[in-house]
Amino acid sequence: MTKTKKRLALLAAALWLAACLLVTVRGAKLAYAEDLAVKLDAAARMQSWMDAIVEYKAEAGLALTADDIHGTGLIGEPWTWITTTSGALEAKRTAANPDMAALMVQMLTEAGVESGDRVGAGFSGSFPGLDLAVLAACEAMDVECVYIASIGASTYGANQPEFTFPDMVVRLHADGLLETAPATVTGGGQKDCGIDMEPALLQAILDRMEAAGQPVMLEPDYAANIAARMELHGEIDCFVGVGGNLTTTGPGEKDVPYGLIRPYTITAVDERSGLVQRYNAEGVPVLHLLNVKQLVTDYGMAYDPEELLPPGESAVYYTTEYPRLPVAVGLLGAAAILLAVKFWPVKEELG
Repeated sequence: MTKTKKRLALLAAALWLAACLLVTVRGAKLAYAEDLAVKLDAAARMQSWMDAIVEYKAEAGLALTADDIHGTGLIGEPWTWITTTSGALEAKRTAANPDMAALMVQMLTEAGVESGDRVGAGFSGSFPGLDLAVLAACEAMDVECVYIASIGASTYGANQPEFTFPDMVVRLHADGLLETAPATVTGGGQKDCGIDMEPALLQAILDRMEAAGQPVMLEPDYAANIAARMELHGEIDCFVGVGGNLTTTGPGEKDVPYGLIRPYTITAVDERSGLVQRYNAEGVPVLHLLNVKQLVTDYGMAYDPEELLPPGESAVYYTTEYPRLPVAVGLLGAAAILLAVKFWPVKEELG
């Protein structure tokens, strides 16, 4: 084959493949995901818990905040005496959506979690929506979730002292709506002991936990706190860290990826490392859930939507299916072009 014929053959094959690729893309269709039923189940569980929380807050004399435009019961105040750090209202509203439970089914599945597995989780009060989404996904997937809930919360999170995130899950469990209570409750905030909170308010919350029979852990020593958490989790198939609790990524919080972190992505671990780094370095997949805007963007979902879509309509419930025929025709056609040119007889020029 001459160089000219070879170039023409490659060009023709490339053009043919490009044309078939265009036909493939244009023929793409949306179809429901194979795990649609599980995702809808998770979303329904989360919605039922949100409805109950709205009622619980009313019983406690708490009106929904003006910023809770969707009436979820999961949006707190701009600031209270148990607020630990600042946070974005838009992110908190985005997380307070039943579709986030469907997204957690998607992410846990991508992490390799299956029915019968065990997930360890650390839940900050900063994102009660994400916390409940993980719990709803685990229940819908028949996955055991051993979780530790923190009292502290950033702005617009579960920062109302009268009804914190631990109050939410303890009450939901007591009423038979949530299968599992927290393995323990921590203070969150400074040293994970709520040192930066109003002492009287923190003590009132702790008293409620004690009255409900809920274990509480206030361990100011970082190494001992980490060790105690890992012992409570036991052998797990995935770790989920929601929010910015001290033990999630450690006091450094540098260069830790967000979203799904596949096993052994993180290899450097020291005494300041958090559970995200430690578990991942041991070969455990991790979901690091903090950057909500990036999270929903990666999965084609809306950030701080004006209205919440009915379950089953957002992108997480669908998958894209491409026609297979154009792909096959493209590959076979390109191969035929190259073979035809290769074996095409060449006429010798007579001098």
